[in-house]
Amino acid sequence: MLIAQLAHLDTAEVNYSLLSPQVINDAQLLNGARKKQFLVCRSILANLLKQYCQIANLPMMIIGDNRRPCFLAPHLPDFNISHSQDWVAVAISLNGKVGLDIEVARPRHNYVNVAKNFFADEEYQWMLKQSDTLTAFWQLWTLKESALKLYAKGVWQIRSVKVDIENQLINAPFGQDFYYQYQQIGDIHLSVNCDAPIKQLVLQS
Repeated sequence: MLIAQLAHLDTAEVNYSLLSPQVINDAQLLNGARKKQFLVCRSILANLLKQYCQIANLPMMIIGDNRRPCFLAPHLPDFNISHSQDWVAVAISLNGKVGLDIEVARPRHNYVNVAKNFFADEEYQWMLKQSDTLTAFWQLWTLKESALKLYAKGVWQIRSVKVDIENQLINAPFGQDFYYQYQQIGDIHLSVNCDAPIKQLVLQS
């Protein structure tokens, strides 16, 4: 099962009782929007763990490859966090690893050139054929980003991720297994990638 929660940044939603003193102390080292984002994301993660795994407090985390946060204890669920403007998304996977990307749709004047330079020609041509090319751009972008984050790779490797939407396939040289789902919710584009089949996706907001 894959559980993803989408939320607007609002510290009123933070459940401090589920956060460890270390997390709260770490938050004090941050300022403004970064502090708010840090607390909201970890509160959502803690709530998901409590709801689906009966874990009362947020476990200790470490920074893994490419600065990807993960739990210190390897038996705990994998998770991933993404943010765009004033929205955040948090996902946990009860079966395998997960990569997540959220993008708030917004004008991007050079997106056609970005796609031409960073997408495969087949992806670029597919995008140009769509009635809304900007929406198609964000769909491809979030699918690529979530695939990168699944395997803790950086955005500079985005060209190596190949997305075949018509055949529902993703491949990349750094990973063998990509099982994905994409959703557009209003002006929000959300993509998740797993290294195991997604048996069920629960989306909360």
